[in-house]
Amino acid sequence: MVQQYYQDITDHDYAAAWALGGRNIAGESYDQYVAGFATTASISLGTVSEFGGSQVHAVLYATQTDGTFKVYEGTYTVSGGVLVGASIVQVR
Repeated sequence: MVQQYYQDITDHDYAAAWALGGRNIAGESYDQYVAGFATTASISLGTVSEFGGSQVHAVLYATQTDGTFKVYEGTYTVSGGVLVGASIVQVR
């Protein structure tokens, strides 16, 4: 689920990412959500670990359009085939 969510973002298929749970974890409108990725060229996943079937811990590497990258880490909650919660922080 988390892998597909970030693949959709990398593919600029924001509607698909929104449907997979972006609407639940964004805390903003769809237009604001899409605008938030304006400087994101791609996102790749590092370590992904599942806990108890509904919790997923992930490390993300977000390459920016200027060639720099940011690293995020956090936990996602999955229910009913969609992301329903997330606690993500930028670590670099």
